[in-house]
Amino acid sequence: MVLLLQAAPQSGDSLRVHAVARSPAVDGRIDSVGWGAPQVRIAARQGTASIWLLRAMDTLFVVAVVPDVTRSWSDALAIGIDVGGDGGSAPAHDDFLWSLQRTLDSSVVYRGRANRWEPPLNDPDWRLGAARAGGGWEVGGTDGASGWTVVLRLDPAWLTGEGGRRPAVGFRLHDDDPNAWYSWPVVTASAGATLLERTPALWAPIE
Repeated sequence: MVLLLQAAPQSGDSLRVHAVARSPAVDGRIDSVGWGAPQVRIAARQGTASIWLLRAMDTLFVVAVVPDVTRSWSDALAIGIDVGGDGGSAPAHDDFLWSLQRTLDSSVVYRGRANRWEPPLNDPDWRLGAARAGGGWEVGGTDGASGWTVVLRLDPAWLTGEGGRRPAVGFRLHDDDPNAWYSWPVVTASAGATLLERTPALWAPIE
């Protein structure tokens, strides 16, 4: 396995959501004028993945565009959100992880429980299948010859935070060719992206 890491954000950095006039299209078409620059860029061997956090009215959208010409079922983007913003050292009840595969049917949505990620119904074989929505969220995307996209829509409740704390977010990208893992924010430890995925304390607050 190859682990590639990008420059880490400075301590205290946060992500500011861009307000947009219209909800992003589910096919991930980029509105470079209306959206502005992506808040997150993840440099990978096949190109730089771009991720936007957008707000249309009171709804949050996470839009990811991943360049990748080598299709594989294992290509995936994980989006972790710490709803309470308490920054735990392991997944807790207010932490969620969307492990979104390039083939969306194979995706899994986890919730923190007893310091680990638990799949729905505690069933390790659970997969999203034809469903594209859950409690307060909906996902769509496209898969083409030059890459793939993900659009995750979240209801306002995901952004309220708790105790004056803001929610936090982290991203982990896997590319089957060259079987590499990439993360944002960066983690300099040897476990890299895997450590980021299971440690909400390393995620960045959402403003």
